[in-house]
Amino acid sequence: MGDKLPPRILVLSVGGSCAPVVNACREYKPDFIYFFCSGGPKGSTVAVDGEGDPCGDSRTIKCPKCKTEIPLGNNPKGESIVRQLQLPPGSYEKVEVDDPDDLASCYRKLVDLENRIRERFGPDAEVIANYTGGTKTMSVALALLAALREGWDLSVNIGPRFDLIKVRGGDHAVFADKQVVAAELYRSQAAEFLRSYAYDTADKVLSQLTTRYRLSSDLRDRFLRIRLLCQAFYAWDVFDHRKALELLRLVGGEKVAPYIEVALGLAGEKKKVTGYEPVMDLLLNAERRTEQGRYDDAVARLYRALEMTAQVRLRQAWNLDTGNLALDQLPPELRDKHLPWQDEKGRIRLGLVKSFELLAELNDPVGQLWRQQESKMRNALEARNSSILAHGTVPLSEASYRQYGSVIGGFIEEVFQLTGVRLPRRQLPREELLDM
Repeated sequence: MGDKLPPRILVLSVGGSCAPVVNACREYKPDFIYFFCSGGPKGSTVAVDGEGDPCGDSRTIKCPKCKTEIPLGNNPKGESIVRQLQLPPGSYEKVEVDDPDDLASCYRKLVDLENRIRERFGPDAEVIANYTGGTKTMSVALALLAALREGWDLSVNIGPRFDLIKVRGGDHAVFADKQVVAAELYRSQAAEFLRSYAYDTADKVLSQLTTRYRLSSDLRDRFLRIRLLCQAFYAWDVFDHRKALELLRLVGGEKVAPYIEVALGLAGEKKKVTGYEPVMDLLLNAERRTEQGRYDDAVARLYRALEMTAQVRLRQAWNLDTGNLALDQLPPELRDKHLPWQDEKGRIRLGLVKSFELLAELNDPVGQLWRQQESKMRNALEARNSSILAHGTVPLSEASYRQYGSVIGGFIEEVFQLTGVRLPRRQLPREELLDM
């Protein structure tokens, strides 16, 4: 004998029309049925197992001329769903919701039901969610839950409609393709995170789609490509430019090509560079941190960008390395002044301010610009030093960051103009990544 099949569980939203519910139950022949219905004396709970003819269609319309009540329904009589199906006690359960138009309430009720199904029938139970009946809100809640659950199948009744109100009969329950629904739901969630450059979180969201759902080859390839892009730009965001470049090359495509071009320079694989590419990368990274409200992180990146600006200028214009400077590399008139900064190995290491001061002493145009703006630059740097990520204890406020960050960023932009540096200001993508 073969292995016993897992139990088939049918969950149906119940509204004012009983025929589609009855037809779905007969079509799927479930081992157990959950009727998701609205409570109260006027709710759809009465249609499930109420006395009399709760499934009858007793709608009428009054003739404008003779005032006679004309029946609209096919049959004013109709036994309850349970009686029509001749369901024995213990083969079904009603799941009532107090407010059938409250989406959160409906969804919470269904999540609770999901847990109870798992506890009673085990994780391998086949669950079919038919969302034909009920209020629009009830149907949406049931379809949403089923679309997001790997072990749930989505079903709907299709058949002739004689008015715009509901399916009344002559219908058949069929499985709905929930791949597209689930994909769109996860895509929307990922878009929310991408708007704030949270690439790693977006990738984790989409991993639930690609690992839990049997997607068509087209959908699978599409979302695996998106996940690779998320991973690439996350690597870029944490300054792992080589990994970012590797992943972007794997993805390829016309919309990705401009980012590959920039990544080549940052990863050291481009011959013609200005040397200031990492500075621009830091400026753009600071912008992304502000979008996340991480102002201490943003100002830390601006500080490093400013420091790097001085280092690049000293290296390119004067062949001086601020991390390993020897006295004999300096003009004779400057050696005595810098003698106290020598360490035991005879090296001089310059920080940010002293690097710009050296440029000024060398009569470099960037150093002269520093001299002109030194007062406001030092004030801006003092704000950075007070940051909790530097030497302070208080987080930087948005207002303070906007005030002092603009000073530092503006100074760097002036250096670019002064030295003739032209760099593409290409920010990393947000939700447009989903269409790359």
